[in-house]
Amino acid sequence: MPHRPARPKVSREAGMCVALSRVAMLLSELTIIYLAAAAPFGVARFLKDHAENLSAPRKVAKAAAVALAWPLAAPRMLLERARAARDGDDSEEAREQVERRVELVKRSAVNSLREVEDLLLDSHGVAGLRETERHALFAARECVERYAGLSLSCGNASEEEAPSERELELCRIAGRAGDDLLVAGRCVHRRGVTRLVAHRERARSELIHALAGVCEVTHKFHPGASVVYSGVRAGGDARAPISEALLRALARAIELMSLFDDRAAVVSAARLLDAECARAVRLGRDEHEAASEAKEGVEPCTTRAAHTAFATQPPRTMTSP
Repeated sequence: MPHRPARPKVSREAGMCVALSRVAMLLSELTIIYLAAAAPFGVARFLKDHAENLSAPRKVAKAAAVALAWPLAAPRMLLERARAARDGDDSEEAREQVERRVELVKRSAVNSLREVEDLLLDSHGVAGLRETERHALFAARECVERYAGLSLSCGNASEEEAPSERELELCRIAGRAGDDLLVAGRCVHRRGVTRLVAHRERARSELIHALAGVCEVTHKFHPGASVVYSGVRAGGDARAPISEALLRALARAIELMSLFDDRAAVVSAARLLDAECARAVRLGRDEHEAASEAKEGVEPCTTRAAHTAFATQPPRTMTSP
């Protein structure tokens, strides 16, 4: 007789063995695989809602819905992630280009203001500049850098952005949670943005006043001073090259303000530029006339003549004998 395999013996303590059909086994395995694949999508949705500070029941409900319907949610999540990565790369590249442009124009403006100070020192010496005048020149360069930094910060800040963890920390310590914590965080964020904009407005006003102070400093010097080029003192009026350097500084400052689309600051600085352009034209005309007179050898007449030098003798009157 053929040998039959022995059947497994099941003890009463172990219970009864239930044999499942192939279809049931296949369905159970597919269910396990489906839930295993759904877990990452549910966790990702839960973490996203947690970052937005939603309530706990809403976070759990949304995470469960996304996990159960992950074949429908997966393409959307992947597209959103790809779009966010692409937009983030584009925005980051654009932000870097703007920052490089702002840094270049800011350095040019600061160097032009430093050139004005160097020309003043070369023409009048250190003793010719008072402490207040040197402070005005230094304050103008400092105001340019402060205005550029605050304007960049205001450009990157928005009241509609979600509050950061640092802004939520104090509200969380105060005992707020859920939607109340999110509202408090938004209030703190908006207050920070408002204060940042106020600092930018103050920096703009200080920059305009500082540029006007530099113009006033350059206008105080007499026309008889000469300027030094490459260590050689050249004759003539030093006001013309100083005015040209000041024009370059004002032009760079206006370009810096234009990068931030600050129309009020551009209008105020343009008035200073127009006034300095008119002054530069007058200085150029005076210098040209002085050079022409020196070339032709014309000397101004300083001789004073008496009013009676060329007067005729009064006529004699006929008298009777």
